[in-house]
Amino acid sequence: MTTPAASPANLTETLLHLIQNGQATAALEQIDPLLAQQPNHPGLLTLKAEALRFSGRGREAIDVYRRAGAVGGGARNWLVAGHLLVAERRIDEALVVLHYAIAEDPGNEEILNTLVTTLFNAQRARDGLLFARRLIGLSQNPTYLANAALLLQSNELYEEASDVFKRFISNTSEPATLGAALVPARFTCEWDWIESLQNKLSAYYGRGEFDRTHEFPLTHITWCTDEAFNLEVTRAYADRMLPRPQPLHTAVRQAGDEGRIRIGYLSSDFCNHATMHLMAGLLESHDRTRYEIFAYDSSPNDGSHYRRRFLDSVEHHVDITTLNDAGAAARIAADGLDILFDLKGHTGWGRLGVMAYRPAPLQAAYLGFPGSTGTEFIDYLVGDRIVTPESSAMYYTEKLCRLPHTYQCNDDKRALAGKPGSRTTHGLPEHAVVFCAFNQSYKIDRGSFSVWMRVLQAVPGSVLWLLAQGAAAERNLGQQAQAAGIAPERLIFAPFAAPEQHLARLQLADAALDALVCNGHTTTSDMLWAGIPVVTARGRHFASRVSESLLRAMDLHELVGQDGDDMVRIAARIGVDEAYRRSLREELTRRRRGAPLFDTRRFARNFESAVSMMVRRSRSGLPPTHLDVPDVLEGFTPDTLAY
Repeated sequence: MTTPAASPANLTETLLHLIQNGQATAALEQIDPLLAQQPNHPGLLTLKAEALRFSGRGREAIDVYRRAGAVGGGARNWLVAGHLLVAERRIDEALVVLHYAIAEDPGNEEILNTLVTTLFNAQRARDGLLFARRLIGLSQNPTYLANAALLLQSNELYEEASDVFKRFISNTSEPATLGAALVPARFTCEWDWIESLQNKLSAYYGRGEFDRTHEFPLTHITWCTDEAFNLEVTRAYADRMLPRPQPLHTAVRQAGDEGRIRIGYLSSDFCNHATMHLMAGLLESHDRTRYEIFAYDSSPNDGSHYRRRFLDSVEHHVDITTLNDAGAAARIAADGLDILFDLKGHTGWGRLGVMAYRPAPLQAAYLGFPGSTGTEFIDYLVGDRIVTPESSAMYYTEKLCRLPHTYQCNDDKRALAGKPGSRTTHGLPEHAVVFCAFNQSYKIDRGSFSVWMRVLQAVPGSVLWLLAQGAAAERNLGQQAQAAGIAPERLIFAPFAAPEQHLARLQLADAALDALVCNGHTTTSDMLWAGIPVVTARGRHFASRVSESLLRAMDLHELVGQDGDDMVRIAARIGVDEAYRRSLREELTRRRRGAPLFDTRRFARNFESAVSMMVRRSRSGLPPTHLDVPDVLEGFTPDTLAY
């Protein structure tokens, strides 16, 4: 008597049970003979793809999922293939299969969300607008809606994105949407809404619940100056978002080892970006007899002047755009670096996940993110005595390596401001005092704006020249000015401009007013390079201390107020005292070529001394420690110093 053959339904159930219970290899042994008889059976192909995926053979699974989708296996096969391709950073292939998926199931929220997040992360947000808006129209899922709203924000549709959050955020008890909601909100300058979100976030932080709100570290530091909160929010984000792989075994070169020190830089900003506006000169000034420079690059190839300078200034250029974090880390480890710098931190399209694998024996954070990375795999953070004073060390997971003068590199080869044209061509009054504040709108908080309005009140007829960043911000700032007794017409908005054009037009201003919670960073050094004095006040965390650091590196201490009141006093004097204003501009122009801030070669030697100090400790088997780097002009030879 023969045993009846299992029904197709029972067989499928049995094979799925094997796959999902750790016996995927055993399932494959049964599936392959069946596929030999029916090679295009969609159900069997789906089962084989699942078995391969569950057995850790994801790359093989991709092709089988695609075969299953092609023979009618359903949209889910295309979707899973898309997820696996994204994990491999094969983005173009992923988008092809995801488009097949949505064509088969146009209303599938999971597929739409995957398209939105894939295009967002690939810096192709404009291609995702249709999918984001379709998802917003269909979904009630707060996570999906938040992802769609953030894609709108990436297209500079800040008010539309913020309105999406307003639709659902008061009706959900999910705190993880609060952090995402704050991102586009900050760009709109709608402070009642913004502060309601910040108050909710603060309530969680006051209870020590840093892991619930999913706030982005970069957004957080634009409104919160509490360094303890800064660290915990960032640490929670890092714990949630970054992998915890087994570290790679990278050898430390021994003390006395001959050969140049090998420095690696990791970034996605080696293009027309603020990072390269600052760093181009440093990269070109490295002493090639002592240092060998590697760049690990996931930047867009924008063909810009800055891109060409970057490519010309590094000895070893490695494109890691198509490598996942593990693959990029393995590639970096093969180069046997002494030290690897991450230049992005927790900013858009950073690759801290690569650093998590520890591809270099010594790892440091520099320039991109003004605060701690909140990780255990970054050994040092490069700062200075202003942005990272000794009192702040407890709020960093890294050891501090503090440069003399300022942490910020600058490029003295940037074109000095050219011909700006007349004030009239830029919509400015010819004879009024022009203050400017060219930080992006997300940095403008109620307190800073209040200080600026008090300056306008103290200087009759003066105007404030701002960066145009959407109708919502312009409308809301105009209303806030009116409420402060300032005619909205005294706010004049300028469009974005190419770097050289922007530097030229800055000369038309009389002085710049700083944002006080998150200062101008590149914005401040742009102003000073163009010969425009910047008025700021002392801050309480890295992001609010940057302008003071830059001004002190120009020996312009008198432009740093103790607080907002003092800032009003300083700015008002500039505005009403024409002789002082003129002498200040002349003094700034005189110092521009001799001050440490814009002495690129001097900065490069100091930066290299910092590298040598860190590497010397590493090669000697000593753990990282806090380091202060003396100025090379003081006859320094790089011995290890600690505070």
